[in-house]
Amino acid sequence: MKKVILASVALSVSVLLSGCAVLYPNWGTDQNPSTSMSPSPSMDSESPSPSDSASQAPQKTKAEINLIESMVDSSAGTILVVAEVLNAVENGGKCVITFSSGSATKSVSVKAEANASSTQCFPAYLPTSGLPKGKGSVTVTYESDKYLGTSESFAVTIP
Repeated sequence: MKKVILASVALSVSVLLSGCAVLYPNWGTDQNPSTSMSPSPSMDSESPSPSDSASQAPQKTKAEINLIESMVDSSAGTILVVAEVLNAVENGGKCVITFSSGSATKSVSVKAEANASSTQCFPAYLPTSGLPKGKGSVTVTYESDKYLGTSESFAVTIP
């Protein structure tokens, strides 16, 4: 019985102590959390010239847009569109909803904000006044400092 209790205590202590590796992010290193992990610059490394870095714009990640809802509300005279960006969770971006039919194009821009696991566009109401009756298509474009992308077009019919 004593052996079982001692084994149980030893196992509990080892489990508790192994949890420290999860709680302390630099386990096994001599780095403090406030110490920078970036390498120190060396004398023989070449640094880019200011003209090199200024001419290269930061590359944006392609936004993966999911259409949540779209409908034409003929009594309100609007096209309602709700969409989300699946691969981003951020505030500060914007969604542009664009209707196209023949040579007619109309857009509306709305803010976007972080949701639990995505970035959701505010509901967008695109007025149907001035749009041609019949079939058209709508796309959603999302842009932020880090992301840019346009959805596949989806069909709508203006009555």
